[in-house]
Amino acid sequence: MSLKLILVTTLSIAALLTVGVLVAPTISNAEKPAIAADIKTPAVLDEAKEAIAESTDKAEEAVVESVDQIKETLDNKLEKSTAVVKSPDGLEAFPIIGLGDPDAPVYLIEYASLSCSHCAEFHNNILPQLKEDFIDNGQVYIEFRDFPTSQSALTASKLVHCMDEKRQYKFMDLLFQTQEAWAFTEDTTPLYQNAKLAGMSAEGIESCVSNTNLEKTLLESIQKGRTTYSIASTPTVVAFPTKEKLKGLHDYKTVKKQIQRALKSAEE
Repeated sequence: MSLKLILVTTLSIAALLTVGVLVAPTISNAEKPAIAADIKTPAVLDEAKEAIAESTDKAEEAVVESVDQIKETLDNKLEKSTAVVKSPDGLEAFPIIGLGDPDAPVYLIEYASLSCSHCAEFHNNILPQLKEDFIDNGQVYIEFRDFPTSQSALTASKLVHCMDEKRQYKFMDLLFQTQEAWAFTEDTTPLYQNAKLAGMSAEGIESCVSNTNLEKTLLESIQKGRTTYSIASTPTVVAFPTKEKLKGLHDYKTVKKQIQRALKSAEE
């Protein structure tokens, strides 16, 4: 087909459309009511538009409310995570290392030495059960307080407090898990290797262990524990609000009863 013929054909169709020659098939009178019933009147269309607009507004309000609630929850969690924790006795010498919600009804203070085998037993075997039963559900907060009973424990405590605060608990956990490798030898290589694994440089380690002010603060904390609670062995766990003490290593059942008594007291 030539270009001329195509143009003529196109113009002819356009002309027919203009004058209304090409129209839809004729609809019979019998068919008109059924079709007319499907045609929406302007009033119905207006109502539909209003309903859609109202539904959209409600959906937007719900989304905004949901976002606000999520933001409030995150803000509350951030506030708790960045807030400075205060122990009930006010004897903390350093920023507190602990687990749980600081607003929990029961607050435990564990006096522990990082070279104490019974403390390692408590940390590795008793604490996971406490965490599952009481800490994770917000009933208990536990603070780990230094009470070094050997030179290796004193050095280890220094390294813990020289560590970035976000890494302190994990480093302490590592020290308890690897206690046999570093705690009972005069060779500091295994201990320093743990510190390096936790992110400290050789220079940072040297600066930390030679820090006399840090050592003085640790020794003063030990003396406060002796004076206030007559701490003579580790671990010793003090529960608040009852101020009940458990001296030495106990089985989980005994520790659980101590917590239950504290919970009951907190409810009174």
